[in-house]
Parts: sequence; C-alpha cells; structure tokens
Amino acid sequence: MGIVRKILHTVVVCSMMLAGGNLVHAETIGQKEAKAMAQKFFNESKNYVTPPVIYVYNGKDLTTQRLFTPFYLFNSPTGGFVVVSAENKAFPILAYSLKETFDKDKMTPMVRSILTDFSRDIEMIRYDSRIPTDAIEQWETYPEVVFDMLKNPENEDYYAVSFGDKESFWMVRREATEFDFDTEDPVEYAFYPEETLSVTQLEVPLVTSNIAGHFALSLSKDIERVIVYDVTGLMVENRKYRNTNIAHVDLAAHPNGFYIALVIDRDGIGHAVKLYR
Repeated sequence: MGIVRKILHTVVVCSMMLAGGNLVHAETIGQKEAKAMAQKFFNESKNYVTPPVIYVYNGKDLTTQRLFTPFYLFNSPTGGFVVVSAENKAFPILAYSLKETFDKDKMTPMVRSILTDFSRDIEMIRYDSRIPTDAIEQWETYPEVVFDMLKNPENEDYYAVSFGDKESFWMVRREATEFDFDTEDPVEYAFYPEETLSVTQLEVPLVTSNIAGHFALSLSKDIERVIVYDVTGLMVENRKYRNTNIAHVDLAAHPNGFYIALVIDRDGIGHAVKLYR
C-alpha cells in the first residue's frame, strides 16, 4: 500500500459557488451503476437475492479540495460492505467484508489510510493517458471477477486486514490501479484534523495580476506548486516553483470561465482561490 500520503483537508473551495451554482463534478461510474454492482456482489457472496444495499460513503473528503468522488461504499442489510470504484480506469472492487458493516463516523486511522491511498490513486489515474487494460477487462467481465474473488481466498490481488480483537476482517485490494504513481518528488499535502479546520483560517492567495488569462498569485510564504482545476474538476495546470512567493499561471489557452487554483506553500499547506478567465 506504501507510505500513507498526507491529504489536504480544507473547506475553502467546498463552499464555493460558481456562476450561481454548485461545482459540477464529472464521475465515470455513477452511484446508480455502482449500487447495481454492489448488489450483484452480495447476491453472489450469499448465493441468494439479498435486500437492497445501502449507500453510506463516497470518500470525497479524502480527495484534493474534496473535488472528486473516488469510490462508493455500500453496506448490506445482511451484513458486510463493499467499496466500488467511481472510475473505470481503476479496478472495480477495492475492498469488502462479508460480515462487518462500515460506519464512516468510526473510521480508525488505519481504515482512513487505506481509503485515502485508494482515493489518491484514483484521482491520479483520471489524468493519466495510459490505457489500463487489466482494469478495463475486470469491468467488462465483472460477474466472473466477483465469482473468482469470492471462491479464491488466496487471491494475490487482495490481502486480509483485521481490526483489534474482532474475528471479522476486510479483504483489501493491494492497489487501486495497475499503474504506480510513486515519484521521486511526490506532492505532499498537509493534514488537518477536522476539529482544527473548524477554527483555522487558511490564507487566501492574493491575485495581483489578471491580464488576458495570465495570473500572478502571491502568498506570504514561498510557493512550491500550483494546481488549477476547471469547473468539471479536471486538472488543467500543475506547475512547480522555487524560491518565490509569486506564482505566474497562464490560462490564456483555456476557455473563458471559472477555475480553482490550489496554491501549495513550502510547508505543504494548500490555499485555494477562485479565478475567472
């Protein structure tokens, strides 16, 4: 699973309203489709038609600026849960339990770490131009994949995770995607507990210039990186900076409209600002 990435949790952009409406987030796999897949999973695991699954969590709070839905998590009334990817470039079933149900309000640090790693890789695969043939094949042969997964307890793609003294356990996929996104210089984001966020005011970058799509963004600290998203959540710019507290961002080649810039300072703390091209 690798070393747990520190994920930025900030509420600045989450409450932004663009052009009088909420941000629109594109999702490759919709909740309705994921729910049908979760239902098939439990029907297969129990060998009978089980009661309708219950949608309980989507992991959006684990992604950069909470812009994306990385997965859907469903509980079964008969016991157990399953995590279905919201991106068909990732593997369909990320984790499951046939006995234990999931409560997002009782996530342990270990559970949060596992789901955060999945969320990070799913976010990255959306910008990757490579074709994930193994993942695509699993989506196309989903019923067979579920059958093999449940009938083969020694499936090398999954490992068992137990929690405390409980006899029940999770089966967790070793990787959410078939590509490795580790780099020699990874982007690290600062982690803030929810209780800290409620009283912490993050600095908003100052837009010192806006000429024909050319922006200058400044902070009181040196800037390490700027990531820019359009209103659909698509990353359009991702640039590094060194020894400067002013970042120049060029959106001249992009369509007119609103954008969100995530400015990451030298301490790894992200600061969000809305831009209009």
